[in-house]
Amino acid sequence: MPETSRRGLLFGTAAVSAGALLTACTSNEPKKTEPAGNSAPADDKPGKAVTIGFAGPQADHGWLNAINVNAKSRAETYSDVTLEITEGSNDTAAQIGQVKTLINKKVDVLVVLPADGKALTQVGLEAMRAGIPVVNLDRIFASPQAYRCWVGGDNYGMGLNAGHYIGEQLKDKANAKVVELAGIDNLELTKQRSQGFADALKNYSNIK
Repeated sequence: MPETSRRGLLFGTAAVSAGALLTACTSNEPKKTEPAGNSAPADDKPGKAVTIGFAGPQADHGWLNAINVNAKSRAETYSDVTLEITEGSNDTAAQIGQVKTLINKKVDVLVVLPADGKALTQVGLEAMRAGIPVVNLDRIFASPQAYRCWVGGDNYGMGLNAGHYIGEQLKDKANAKVVELAGIDNLELTKQRSQGFADALKNYSNIK
């Protein structure tokens, strides 16, 4: 795997708290094999300087803000990493413009958490065609050709687990009624979570 795409993959993973993987693998030198019982850390000397462009939506709740904070914090620990982070926006046209700016700056890798995955698919394709590996976080692009790797959660499973939890709490209540307050309707992750939630509740005949 090319050097920059490897570092981009690892940084994208770090952005969702897999920092241990980044710490172990950022060095561009082969990992040295230590004798058994030797707890010395792997070689983590600076490698080739890379610039990582990061574009995400507006950090209007804690989880998104934590990604921004962790991304900045992780980048600061590596002298060979420069982080170009855009001002978060939930306006898809504005975010597309921000990503295009990062492409024009010829960053080595792009990490994109799109406000709307489908709407930003074309700009993801544009980056890939320009030879810039794209790490797609959370809200997935409509085409697998628009990114090198995707880092996200099991959205269907989240909904399924939530549904089973609610079902167990209400299983002994006759004619129970549940109201779901869904997220943004046009996001695929919202549909997946809602579907998992609904599928779980099908197992409880007393719940409407």
